[in-house]
Amino acid sequence: MDCEARTVQRGVRATAGSLALRPRLPSRWPAPAAPRVAGAPTPPLLLRRCACRVAASRDATPASALIEESLDHRAALCDSGLPDPDMCLIPEAEEEPPPHVPIAAEALSRGRWLVGLMAAQSLSSIILDRYSDLLREHLVITLFLTMLVGAGGNAGNQSSIKVIRGLATGALDTSDACIRATLAEQAAVGVLLGGALSAAGFARVFLTNGSLANSSAIGLSVLGIVSSSCLLGSGLPFMLARAGVDPANAGTSIQVVMDVLGVAITCATCDLVLGQLAGSMG
Repeated sequence: MDCEARTVQRGVRATAGSLALRPRLPSRWPAPAAPRVAGAPTPPLLLRRCACRVAASRDATPASALIEESLDHRAALCDSGLPDPDMCLIPEAEEEPPPHVPIAAEALSRGRWLVGLMAAQSLSSIILDRYSDLLREHLVITLFLTMLVGAGGNAGNQSSIKVIRGLATGALDTSDACIRATLAEQAAVGVLLGGALSAAGFARVFLTNGSLANSSAIGLSVLGIVSSSCLLGSGLPFMLARAGVDPANAGTSIQVVMDVLGVAITCATCDLVLGQLAGSMG
């Protein structure tokens, strides 16, 4: 029996079970090619497959050689057009639909988290009340307060998204070494971003207000807010992951944290800078 005949015979045996389990394709598929006539020259493709199989079987174990032969036979049959075309199709894995979550259960799960964030965000009112005299005397702080806390929330959200994506793809993990390296990297990035945004904030306030003292206070506040937000934004997903909470919640959490922390940093920095300048001028 020549090489081609052995290929066809073994290939049919190896794929007989899979043919019985596969659905038939519509009749629009072309009819399979007729079997080759005995004595006809063997196609070069089958000759190459036979040679490769013989060479591989010399070094392969019996189990691996059997698997390799089965795949080789199936590919040879598909290329030659001898079998029905449906045996050459590889069935795709059926994707399971996502589990259905009742609307009430989803609202309850999200509502508990949002209530906690709202309660935490209300702490900013305590800070503003503490520095009410400063805010009345320097109205420019109130005018640019949303810009300051917004810059912190945006920078922190960028860092948290990077860490969340890394945890989801496996590029990052919750080991101590990985956390330290990530925090060090984001701290350096935060300083660079804080310096750039600080200069931009200084220019923005100076062009509008014209006061060097107010511009300096706002610029230094931006530096402190952005630097701390990058560090906290990268660390919060790790904290949630270690606590068994979905790290994706860090995106909304960092916004609330930086709202409160941004107000505190702004009020403390402006009180220090403007108080020092007022004392030196007096």
